[in-house]
Amino acid sequence: MSRKQEETARVAGQEQLAEGIFSLLLETSLADSARPGQFVNLYCGDRSRLLPRPISICEAGDGRLRLVYRTVGEGTREFAALRPGDEVRILGCLGNGYDLEAAAGRHVVVTGGGLGVPPMLFTARLLWERMERHDALAPAGLTVVPGYRDRQTVFLDREFEGYGRVLYASDDGSIGTKGTVTDVIRAQTDDAEVIYACGPLPMLRSLAGFAEEKRGAGLNITCYVSLEERMACGIGTCLGCVVKTTEVDAHSRVHNARICTEGPVFDSRQIVW
Repeated sequence: MSRKQEETARVAGQEQLAEGIFSLLLETSLADSARPGQFVNLYCGDRSRLLPRPISICEAGDGRLRLVYRTVGEGTREFAALRPGDEVRILGCLGNGYDLEAAAGRHVVVTGGGLGVPPMLFTARLLWERMERHDALAPAGLTVVPGYRDRQTVFLDREFEGYGRVLYASDDGSIGTKGTVTDVIRAQTDDAEVIYACGPLPMLRSLAGFAEEKRGAGLNITCYVSLEERMACGIGTCLGCVVKTTEVDAHSRVHNARICTEGPVFDSRQIVW
């Protein structure tokens, strides 16, 4: 886990990707320590909005963080009005990230659904770069499976195209295969040994079940899931984002874990679904 700190970031750019979906580029020293699967807290300029907004890291590097988010309230609408040169308070990098070392020499599937798609871009890029360098920790193969409701809700699709095999899933079949990301993975990636996933709870539960089926058939497969949950403090103090786990949490001494600190990424076997 990276050491967290609060600082003032400068807006380098912002663009709208789809209806209500924005891509915000920030200049910040936090970018150099960011890991795929982590998130940051953004603070509103309006001090009447006390709680920060947690946003997953879409990309990081060269002193810049890219955050892709949906406008859902006054706080995120304030972020959507930010322009180059503006400043915003930021706390990061928070939570744990994906264990990319687990991918070494194994066939990997990177998948996201809806607003769970953006953090998978960072994940896919780093894995693909390891393959390009013939790194000792490189996966043996990489498949990316973004999932969308329909063609009108698609964003970031072209950015995945350079990172291995890309298979799309959509609810209505207007892009890629009609069905869920689990349907696509089940039908077209029999060699999957590691799954990195982020998205809605039903999607993650389905993937966890798929991995359990494979293990029951004697296959060695690991599924890492990044849980999406409403957070208040984002640093583990308020206990507002706990999830029931199979192991006893060292902090609370019960079968719970704080998504913002022990997560948001978990081995799917750690979660009571």
